[in-house]
Amino acid sequence: MIVEPVNDAGCLGAVTQVVADLVGRGDPALTEVAGRFRTTRELARWIRSLPQRDDVGAAGDGPRVHACEPPQRLRLPAEDPNCVERSAIYLGAGELIDPRPERRLATIDVPGGRHTLPVENGKPVVLDPRVRRNAARAGLFKLGRRRNGAAPMTLTPAEAITWIGQLAAEPARHFAGGLDRVARGEQAMRALVEGGEVDADGTADIAFVLALAEHEARLFGPTGECIVRTTARAVDELDASLRNRRDVRVGRYRVRPSLTPLSRLARVGGRLGLRVGVAAAREKLAALGVSGAALGVLEDELNREGMSLGPLAAAPPLPGTLAAVTPDAVAGRWLADKLT
Repeated sequence: MIVEPVNDAGCLGAVTQVVADLVGRGDPALTEVAGRFRTTRELARWIRSLPQRDDVGAAGDGPRVHACEPPQRLRLPAEDPNCVERSAIYLGAGELIDPRPERRLATIDVPGGRHTLPVENGKPVVLDPRVRRNAARAGLFKLGRRRNGAAPMTLTPAEAITWIGQLAAEPARHFAGGLDRVARGEQAMRALVEGGEVDADGTADIAFVLALAEHEARLFGPTGECIVRTTARAVDELDASLRNRRDVRVGRYRVRPSLTPLSRLARVGGRLGLRVGVAAAREKLAALGVSGAALGVLEDELNREGMSLGPLAAAPPLPGTLAAVTPDAVAGRWLADKLT
């Protein structure tokens, strides 16, 4: 069902009316487009594949909607649409494919400027390949906050975990197995909330999800960052089995570092998983002037006494290699930065 736009009623209302009229008349060109696809998901994928041609207001480049300022080009359909035309094609063809969802237009702010997109049942439909999904979600979120007032948000733990997982999912696609790690990280966080236990791999996955979500939350402004950081603190505190740990053990020796950053790292690294903790420890030790060569000397001496630094003794990945951008390395660097 096509309904009134979210904002910019003058311009987007006129565009919406043009599309609704075409749908009502069974416009042959729009009907032909809709007939190519079984679902609106397939329609959206096709629209995203189309090349972009911006509207620069050139004479004769039309037709145009003069209710917009400046007048907006609106070709339906178009082989090289801009964001408004992409949105209008989806609005009309989507209505012909499946009229059940509530669809409307909105103009939001994204990195790079203003952007128009369709909103389906309250969620943005990303049709421009240059716009990231999290940026579209953030733009719509901020628009809603401006329209409805910036009242405090209330989320249940389950809602916060779901939101964080959705944030992390988009950048996780760039890591091998990243989406699986996000799913496992969400599951591990839910287990902690429900009073269950999480092993080292699970806590490493939690750190991976939180690291990606913390970066993406900046798009949503202070509210988004607050949700991620509050959840991170809550998850950390739920791991009660290691909450009181105040030292680091090396073989049969107990070490109590005097360096505050290192002691904090030991505690949080222990709680957030061995592999991520090791990656973070390497980063922080390097910043403190303890090189990999120094760790190698210490490892040799410990080996003579039948002891070992364990995973910490392994050489860190070289900068610029694929190993240096693995999820564990990325999350480790994030932890090290946070504990500076």
